[in-house]
Amino acid sequence: MSPDSETFPKKPAVVATGLTKYFGEGEARMTAVNGVEMTAYFGEMLFIVGPSGSGKTTLLSLISGILRPDRGKVVVKGADLWTLSNDQLADFRLNTVGFVFQDYHLFPRLTTAENVAIPLILKERNWNEAIAEANQCLSIVGLQGRVTSCR
Repeated sequence: MSPDSETFPKKPAVVATGLTKYFGEGEARMTAVNGVEMTAYFGEMLFIVGPSGSGKTTLLSLISGILRPDRGKVVVKGADLWTLSNDQLADFRLNTVGFVFQDYHLFPRLTTAENVAIPLILKERNWNEAIAEANQCLSIVGLQGRVTSCR
């Protein structure tokens, strides 16, 4: 039996209102995201699709607290991201957001497993446990052959 929406009402996980982001100045200014409105609910799976250059990565960066919007508001789990202090925002990103960058922002002197383990180390996990968990995650996504390399 599945729970009905009256017994278990959907709660918003992310609410974005009027999100706008510009890059550049003056005549070179470009609008990357323009007035986006969206709500994502807990337990819901969403896909953000569009052609290259349409603002998908910028939108995700705004929602995750990596980029600050020029206009608009982002509320995640009830917290308005841009009212948080820098420390609170860093803590939010560490404990709430998982992000795989399209440009592979890895530390070149670390192995792939060490790069994957960094968030666990920041959460004060034991080094050996963090590396073991990173290896397991890499294996799940078919990258076990890259554990000791970096690219």
